[in-house]
Amino acid sequence: MRKLLEPSLYYFSVVAQSGSLSAATESLGLTVSALSRHIAKLEGDIGVPLFERHARGMVLSHAGRLLLRHAQRTLSDAQAVVEEIQGEERRRARKLVIACTEGFAFDFLPVALGAFTARHPDVTLEIEVVTSERANQMLLAGEAAIALAFSFKPEAGVAVQLTQPAPVMALMRNDHPLAVQRRIALKDLTQWPVLLQDKGTTNRQLFDIACGVEGVEIVPLMSSRYVAALYRFAQVVPRAIMPSGYVSVANRLEPDGLVALPFDNPLLTQRRLQVKTLAGRALDGIAKECLDWIIEQLKRATPSR
Repeated sequence: MRKLLEPSLYYFSVVAQSGSLSAATESLGLTVSALSRHIAKLEGDIGVPLFERHARGMVLSHAGRLLLRHAQRTLSDAQAVVEEIQGEERRRARKLVIACTEGFAFDFLPVALGAFTARHPDVTLEIEVVTSERANQMLLAGEAAIALAFSFKPEAGVAVQLTQPAPVMALMRNDHPLAVQRRIALKDLTQWPVLLQDKGTTNRQLFDIACGVEGVEIVPLMSSRYVAALYRFAQVVPRAIMPSGYVSVANRLEPDGLVALPFDNPLLTQRRLQVKTLAGRALDGIAKECLDWIIEQLKRATPSR
């Protein structure tokens, strides 16, 4: 903490605790004359003697004792500030912000990152659930280290670390009459309650385009921006069908008594899942380890053909 104190004040505190100029020079690496000049300057600035000089050493005057208490408090405060700064920097180094669309936050990331944090309990994760566009913006602004989103086209300024197919599939209960089919036709949905995501999602955009191309009109039983609400409806409404991404729900299908079947419309296979980072900036340390972990978990969650 020496550098945070005015030099003469620091030298004074060492002399005061050492009891003599010669003893203080050993720890300070200064000559007696140089150290004496610093003490004299400090006494001149204050206007009173800080030491009583004796043959056997130097004893603090009343003013010197007051100044030493001040120097010790200042040094203690400086130590506390430095420790706070260093602690904050350590915490920042172990904090990781991940931006993602809601589909990833619904189940995939909690499961994947739960296992990751079990290995790294000192890491602080912050999950920002945003639109695909906002996830890219957070990367570009340095507000997130990693982004997971669905995409149709490349975005400038971001580096894609993983791209894999993310088809829109038909989610339904395993006792649904259509659950025995290998593929689902859009026209089949007109007979059943349909649950649709918000029109701002890539899932809904593809679904609407595919319906438009086939001339199929779907009037949803329910639409929502919240995947969790739609998923719960798919569980409790016996014949409901929810167009959904597979990764979003993969871990929950079997225990929840649901299945996800592919549509027969090729448009609904064109969506891509992407893991992205800021272009030109390589991740290191815990961020790189987390990125690799997420990619590995996503590869494992790829739907069966």
